[in-house]
Amino acid sequence: MQFVSAVQFVCGAILLADVGGEMHAELLDDTETTVGMLVHLALEAAATLALFVGFGLTWQQIRRLRATAQGETAKLTSLRGEFDGLLHQRFADWGLSKAEADIALLSLRGLKIAEIAATRHTRDGTIRAQLSTIFRKSGVSSRTELLALFMEEFLDHAANSATPGSQQVTTPPAG
Repeated sequence: MQFVSAVQFVCGAILLADVGGEMHAELLDDTETTVGMLVHLALEAAATLALFVGFGLTWQQIRRLRATAQGETAKLTSLRGEFDGLLHQRFADWGLSKAEADIALLSLRGLKIAEIAATRHTRDGTIRAQLSTIFRKSGVSSRTELLALFMEEFLDHAANSATPGSQQVTTPPAG
């Protein structure tokens, strides 16, 4: 979008120089100015004005988009921090050990059992056993259910944290 704005500005400057040059030539020329020449100059002047208005509007839009992006980035950063706190609070509520919490987190991030085992320098069977313990403590029976549990909480939290004036989504109670 910045490129478009720059092109508009450059085109407007070139057209302005062209219109200025033609007007200057008309003023220095001793011959009668024709209606056609006046229409031509008026159209070029209008086109120049339109280009500069377009430039201004594009520049304003760029500034609005940047401000919106910064606001959304700040909200996402805040939400991520809050969600991280929510994860650790749930892990503590369930009584997960440090190792179980790490495995649960790696599982939520989508790592496969073999990848988790490699990361933790242990065997697949150990990870499977720890995941079973995590499932039992959290009241779920699979990695998918564990992820769904957090996604539901995350979406509820995000909806409740929505800024005033934004559309809030409510979810029906489970059951």
